[in-house]
Amino acid sequence: MLYFDKQTVTLIEVDKFLKHPEEFCDDRSRLAQWLRAIDALNREADFSEFAADPVFKALQNEVKLCNFSSRYLMTEDMKSIDNAMYEFRGRERIAKNMLLDGDSVEKVARITEIPLYWVLDLKKSMELEKV
Repeated sequence: MLYFDKQTVTLIEVDKFLKHPEEFCDDRSRLAQWLRAIDALNREADFSEFAADPVFKALQNEVKLCNFSSRYLMTEDMKSIDNAMYEFRGRERIAKNMLLDGDSVEKVARITEIPLYWVLDLKKSMELEKV
């Protein structure tokens, strides 16, 4: 009674395979192709050899999406943080000027839309700088 079809076990030294491609150029097995495709994507090298294969095309699209997500989102998040900090520093300068002009902390908080506790801390730090 046959329980399983024959299976093949293939051992590959990935580092050797990728660093010495000339030794394995005749290996057209699916596993060798996968290693070459993944290596090409990792190195952002020419992927045209694999682009016609729908499986590798799907792999390429997934990698593009992953790269897009992490790089793009990180860049956009950093831009948003930088813009928010720049805007806040501008409002903080206005708040300092208003406090120097003698405006109340409540008015400064309302006009600049900076939290009252922040304006109070700002006023305290300005008073300490005078001393």
